[in-house]
Order: sequence, then C-alpha cells, then structure tokens
Amino acid sequence: MPNVRIVADSGCDLPAPLVEQYGIIIVPVFVRFGEEMISSDNLTNDEFWQRAKSSAQGPGTSSPAPGTFYKVFQGIVNEGDDVVCLTLPGKHSGTYNAAWLAAQDFGEKVRVIDTGSFSLGMGLQVLVAAKEAVAGKSAEFIEKTIESVREKTSIIFVLDTLEWVRRGGRLDRIIPIVDKVARTLRVKPVLEMNNGEFKLVAVARSTRSALERLEQEVRERLPVTSLAAAYTRGCEAAAELAERIAALSGIHPAEVITVEAGPAFAAHAGPNAIGAAIMQA
Repeated sequence: MPNVRIVADSGCDLPAPLVEQYGIIIVPVFVRFGEEMISSDNLTNDEFWQRAKSSAQGPGTSSPAPGTFYKVFQGIVNEGDDVVCLTLPGKHSGTYNAAWLAAQDFGEKVRVIDTGSFSLGMGLQVLVAAKEAVAGKSAEFIEKTIESVREKTSIIFVLDTLEWVRRGGRLDRIIPIVDKVARTLRVKPVLEMNNGEFKLVAVARSTRSALERLEQEVRERLPVTSLAAAYTRGCEAAAELAERIAALSGIHPAEVITVEAGPAFAAHAGPNAIGAAIMQA
C-alpha cells in the first residue's frame, strides 16, 4: 500500500513543529498589499502587520495557482505515494478549486478535501489526517475520516472590528445583520464557522465577556476530542482562553494548540481577534 502524504494550504495555521513532526506539506497562500503579492511563506507575522499598517488599501489574500498544487502533487506521486490535500473552504476561498483542478490529472492518487473551516478549525482537521497517515491508513480511509469530523469541527471567534472582514467580502451574506448589530449596540460580534457556513452566535461588550461567551460555547459542545485557540496581533487573552477551555474539557492545557494566526486569517479578521477551534467527539 502506498504511503499517504498530507498537503494543506497555509490557512491552517498549524505551528511549524507540528508540521515538521507529521511531515505535512504546506502550500502558501498569497497576501496582497495593493498591487504587490507576497507568498505567505516569505512573510513573517511581524512583517505582515508592519505592511498592513502602511498599506493604503489594507491587506487581502489570493489563492495559490493550480500549477503550484500540481507541482507538489506530481512530486509526491512520482515518489509512489498518495496525496490527501486539505484546503480552506471553497465557499470563501479559491484555494479548494485550485487544488481540485490540479488533482484532475492524478485520478485517485490525489484526493482534495474542503475542510469547511479556516485557521485552527482547519488545522485540527489537518492534524487528524496527518496522524492517520503516520499510522499507515489509506487515502480513502483518511478522506472518509475527515468528511466525518468536518461537521463536528467549528471555529468560534470574536472580531474587534468589522472593517477588515467587510473589506474582504468574506461575510457578504450576513454582514448587513452583523454590521447593524455591532454599530447599533457597540459590541463585538461572536461568529461561528461550521462546515463552510458563517453565523452570528452572540455579541460581546468587552474582551472579558467575549472570553466568557467562548467558554460557554465550548461547554455547550462537550465532549470534545480536540481544542485550539487562535488570535491576531494585539490580543493578549489567548493563553487564558486556552486554560479556560482546557479546564472545561479535561484536556491538558499543553495539548490545546495556541497560535497567533497567520496572514490568511489576519488579513480578514484584523487585530485583536480571538477564537476557539473545537472538534466534538
């Protein structure tokens, strides 16, 4: 049976040690500053925020080209291995479509899965796939496993401002409601993405109340198999969030992945955002 290699785009936000440990291949998305496009693997978080502050139009993102995925797939298949590729949600990114197009020449040797999530909501699924690959499971088994856990995976996040996500058009269908609520009540929206769909779940008046709401959302989804906390620049509550949701779940705090999200999420969420990724049992 061929080995299975896991490929994911950089929107998964998995920390480098885990990527290296499980041999995950990361295809970078692009970050756009006006007319300039920069591959996310050539852009540290510090550099992203420095450029974001000086960009007149604000940052945006762009998907990798199908040819980029094709080269990655071809290299793996030429070595005799199969590929399972996980991507950002097709409803909100062109990354899935680019990977799917690239996979068409490889038949069942390459399987592309829309995770229906982003940042560590996607990352938790990539990690499940990678662990199954290391355990020697087949590409078909891994694909079915991810299709099962995808519906059980949510990322619930709080935005400090709607300016960045409004500009990026990622919430076009619900932004009028969210925008009206946020402007009228002067609150922070608490949003959820599950299986590719956004919804407004609550509002919070402060970072403290946002943490309490995230904690409540985790409590309502117990039991869980995995938890993670993601944040963007300026937010200092991620460690506390990780400890609070770990205490609820019985998961050791050290097992709750906590990262500053990269440009793929930050370019749309803006500063001072925080979120909890949850995979239910």
